[in-house]
Amino acid sequence: MKILNVLQDIFDPNANPLGFTITIVGICLIAIVLLFLMIFPLAKRHYTFKNFQNIYYKSIRKIADLNDYYLINNLVIRNNNQLVCRIDHVLFGDKYIYVIKDRYYRGAISGNKEDSTWFFYSNDGRKYEMENPMNINEKRVEKLSLVTQIDPSFFISIVIINDNCVIKNANELNKENSFIVSRKNLKKIIKMVEKRDVKRMDQKQLEYAVQDISRLYGKHSYADTTSEDIY
Repeated sequence: MKILNVLQDIFDPNANPLGFTITIVGICLIAIVLLFLMIFPLAKRHYTFKNFQNIYYKSIRKIADLNDYYLINNLVIRNNNQLVCRIDHVLFGDKYIYVIKDRYYRGAISGNKEDSTWFFYSNDGRKYEMENPMNINEKRVEKLSLVTQIDPSFFISIVIINDNCVIKNANELNKENSFIVSRKNLKKIIKMVEKRDVKRMDQKQLEYAVQDISRLYGKHSYADTTSEDIY
């Protein structure tokens, strides 16, 4: 009975106006906090989905700036004015050239590195076939190597994906010169590759590579977002 009387006093604006006001304000604040905790993750995911290319670019730009690497974005490769392919980012490290493709998956993906077809599992439970994104980017590396006449051994293929994408058997997918990696782990992967016991590209060699690839960078380049990039 004592507890009920205390509660009645608290919620009675006439008996305890200050306590009543504090209680109502407290309840409102708790409701606001709970609502924020519910909405914020959804809003963050939606924002990331809409702006993932810019978010990825900032991460790659940061790596380039910290290590004094060259970076070319939205590279369009043409041959006799015919579009060959588009590449989102080309990052020039000390030992390797990283060909990076942006991807965003609203769900989970699975597959084997040898398979041409992988599977995408959407958040609503549906399953779709998709082309192996690592194979797609490896083909871009081959085309870039062919057009520039830069030895393929200098290139590393990287597919960067959103952090909340689940990849089944992720540890079994990466190869010596081809990776699929979440944005948060991109820096670690590049750092690991750059630590390999191979010769650094000499400055002239690096400058030639940048010039050869830069000449492919046309004014009509733009970020390529297609159905194969976003699910």
